[in-house]
Amino acid sequence: MSDFHRSGSRQSGFTLLEVMVAVAIFAGIAITISDTASMRVNNLLSMRTMTLASFVAENRLTDIRLAGVPPQPGETNDIVEMAGQEWHLFTDVTKTQFPGLVRIDVAVAPEITPDNPVITLSTIMGPN
Repeated sequence: MSDFHRSGSRQSGFTLLEVMVAVAIFAGIAITISDTASMRVNNLLSMRTMTLASFVAENRLTDIRLAGVPPQPGETNDIVEMAGQEWHLFTDVTKTQFPGLVRIDVAVAPEITPDNPVITLSTIMGPN
């Protein structure tokens, strides 16, 4: 049998080591692509959350402005719904150093993390 292998017939193909190196390279590339795709999805979800939270905050500030009268100083907490999701809405009205003007801070947090607002908008309001 040893004469058969030496007779000049040459076998072709990849060695086990070459195949293992190729698989390792492919696995590294696949992991990198998967991580990149995952980061993009997380970024999109974060942008969606920030956008919806800003809409909720803007809506609250618009409602306050449309009332025409500055609200009394104090804090209020509400839950509102937008885009099929509930949002925790924190409104803090404080007096300023200027008579008749109040500062209004509106913070918005998703229902799943109510103690972690994703956006806070502020405005100053006075009598019309």
